[in-house]
Amino acid sequence: MKTFKADIALLPVSGTYVMTADEAVNAALDIKPKIAIPMHYDSIVGSKDDARKFADALKGKIEVMILEEE
Repeated sequence: MKTFKADIALLPVSGTYVMTADEAVNAALDIKPKIAIPMHYDSIVGSKDDARKFADALKGKIEVMILEEE
């Protein structure tokens, strides 16, 4: 993934069928986007804790936006 270039990265974090939050953190650190958005959580699998764990691990390194329903 180090060869990918992106301003915004949407990364799955639930871990059941996709990357775990920790794996998504590593992917974000490789890609180095300006903004990282966790996805694929708090629905069929995963929880909001997965998104929070992702955001906490990247704090001060990459801006993370957790999208909320209105």
